[in-house]
Amino acid sequence: MKLLTGKRLSTAVAGVLLAGLFVPATGAAAAQAAGSRLSVEGCSSKTDNRSSDNWTAADWKICLGDYGGANGSADVKCYAGQTIGWNESRCLISGQFEIRKGNEVIKSEQFGLDVPMNGAVTSVPFRFYCQGPGEYTFRTSGVQATLVRVGRDGQLEARPGFQTAHIADATATVTMC
Repeated sequence: MKLLTGKRLSTAVAGVLLAGLFVPATGAAAAQAAGSRLSVEGCSSKTDNRSSDNWTAADWKICLGDYGGANGSADVKCYAGQTIGWNESRCLISGQFEIRKGNEVIKSEQFGLDVPMNGAVTSVPFRFYCQGPGEYTFRTSGVQATLVRVGRDGQLEARPGFQTAHIADATATVTMC
């Protein structure tokens, strides 16, 4: 090809290299340069939680941040064991959560999530009103994952042969608001 011979080759290479330098500008740097306020976020580690018989599993991670409004979020996906490997599975997650600013409890409630087979990232039950700038903590405890299916009556029921997985307590902390 004549375009890539001689001097034009170095021009083409320089153009590609320069284009590569500007790719990050489409992410956080662009938002910052435009004067936008970036959201802040603190997350727990993702945990792999299993039932005692190792046939039910749930990945669990929580985050706390300012995503255009203060809220916690849960990232969850459930699996049913099979002879070889795992299948994604619908599940019900239930437990207790608490959001604090310093030592002050902002919100504390029980929650339940209906998680589809492909998993979910949700913040609906974990929204709250900021109480001014400071360190906020989001904790979950007593959380359980139960694999479910739709029964003959159209209602959700626990999948037979699968135990409930107990999810490790999780904490996410961030300075925000």
